[in-house]
Amino acid sequence: MIHETGNNLLNGMEKKMGHLALPQILRWIAGFQVLSWALSLFSPEFLEWIYFDAQAIFAGQVWRIVSWVFFPISSNVLFVLIGLLFMFFINDSIEGAWGSFRLNVYVFASIISLSLVGLIPIFSGAGGAFGSIFYSAAFLAFATLFPNQVIHLFAIIPIKAKWLGFANIAILLAMILGSSAPVLMAIVVLAGLLPYLLVFVPTMISNAKRNSENAVRRHKFEQAAKGANEPFHVCEECGATDETHPNRSFRVTAEGTEICSECRS
Repeated sequence: MIHETGNNLLNGMEKKMGHLALPQILRWIAGFQVLSWALSLFSPEFLEWIYFDAQAIFAGQVWRIVSWVFFPISSNVLFVLIGLLFMFFINDSIEGAWGSFRLNVYVFASIISLSLVGLIPIFSGAGGAFGSIFYSAAFLAFATLFPNQVIHLFAIIPIKAKWLGFANIAILLAMILGSSAPVLMAIVVLAGLLPYLLVFVPTMISNAKRNSENAVRRHKFEQAAKGANEPFHVCEECGATDETHPNRSFRVTAEGTEICSECRS
């Protein structure tokens, strides 16, 4: 029910605002991350102006609510380029499945969820983890949509997306447990994954319920089929049945058991 309501709401929004969606939004984000990395080589203080800082936001630097997503994933050029190519790859796959509008909604919902949590004073120091959580939200969507897609890790090791998705969850758990405030970090992670949970968990629950119902129906069918194949008459003495020995006749004894014509003679 929740999933259907959400789909209907998104369908209505797409009809009215679909033309506002930015095509290939994850590609744009990855591109700006590379640009931010390049600018930081000439002006290291540039990154300080796009980093998430709640106090600076309240002081009027409102661009930081969104600009943190352009912060490069690493200072190493190799990892920056790998991140760029990977974001290009998952963008095309997710956008092919959802369309530009729904991907835009998912991306902005993830950004806004993290930013809103970061504005709460008790979570103000969590900005450094926002980038990793955002990447996780994007990749988990891809891994759930395409669980059997083979990805060559480090361009060498072939591994299915679903296993990398589980590894990603393990990394997030390690981030939570390794934090000085695990409960607070868990809330931040859940906030960043809220769009993922809203999109996929209802479907997972629905699929699990449907699989359970199918298993019950299959069991009942097998039991019914098994019952239909059971013999009507069974000889208490030799075990012969009306199916194994159709030419024999069976009679009920005074004790209520059955005996075949051969055992009676």
